[in-house]
Amino acid sequence: MYLPSFQYVAPKDTGELAALLADHGDDARILSGGTDLLVQLKNSGVKLDYVIDISGLDELSGISHDDKTGLVIGSAAKLDDIMEMPEVKEKYFALWQSIETIGARQIRTMGSLGGNICNASPAADTPPALVAFNAEVTIANGDKERNMPLVDFIQGNRKTALKKGEYLKSISVPSPKKKSGSAYHHFRVRGGMEIAMVAAAVAVELEADNETIKDAVIALGVVAPAPINAEDAAQKLIGQKPSEDLLQKVSQACADISKPIDDFRASAEYRKEILRVLVEEAFDEAYAQVAGESK
Repeated sequence: MYLPSFQYVAPKDTGELAALLADHGDDARILSGGTDLLVQLKNSGVKLDYVIDISGLDELSGISHDDKTGLVIGSAAKLDDIMEMPEVKEKYFALWQSIETIGARQIRTMGSLGGNICNASPAADTPPALVAFNAEVTIANGDKERNMPLVDFIQGNRKTALKKGEYLKSISVPSPKKKSGSAYHHFRVRGGMEIAMVAAAVAVELEADNETIKDAVIALGVVAPAPINAEDAAQKLIGQKPSEDLLQKVSQACADISKPIDDFRASAEYRKEILRVLVEEAFDEAYAQVAGESK
């Protein structure tokens, strides 16, 4: 199939972007990298009047890190640029892992974090990792801004909290605590560039003894229309030292709240079984990152 006809517009700044969205919001889509949008337009037959390209806006492409306030990523920042930032791999390892799994490097060079989020695919890799870090998003509409947790921003399959005239400005990720680790694990049948069938991200913080779990977040991906923050399951870890029995209870609690689909790739029950394994593996990796440190 061919791309449908549309008017391509590249605003010079966010002021012009806001004006375009105010005038054409119902008949326009934002393009940041195009690795998802252009494929959708080609295959779905959806017709748009305008495609607004924000990839050239420096205001939306920045990446900054501060030890106190954390990581701030512009919505148009390229995935590969995020991966190349040393602090991301060092302090936000689950996020780094989730980006590494996305396509080939050519895709990561073009694709943006904001696009991966706003596309709102249940199989997107970065949202579960970001949820594990309690990330927040900043939404802009002209001079007005509002913030919300990322887990609330993605509301379902291809559905976000964006309203008419709004766009995703940035993603903020709090600075991890000193004794903390994280990991993102996913399952694909064939590997390579296939989309994930199940995913889990875990972030843990340990007490001074480097054994007892002080805090934990478990995020589940691809097993519901939107990422799940498995708060009740994570709560079972707090104040405990890991054991096989504890992890089995935690992973089962995650499976119990998941709502995977049945399709040609796998049954819902099989996905739940894989989810249990991924939660335990991601926890083991996250915990090991700090458990071996000197007290």
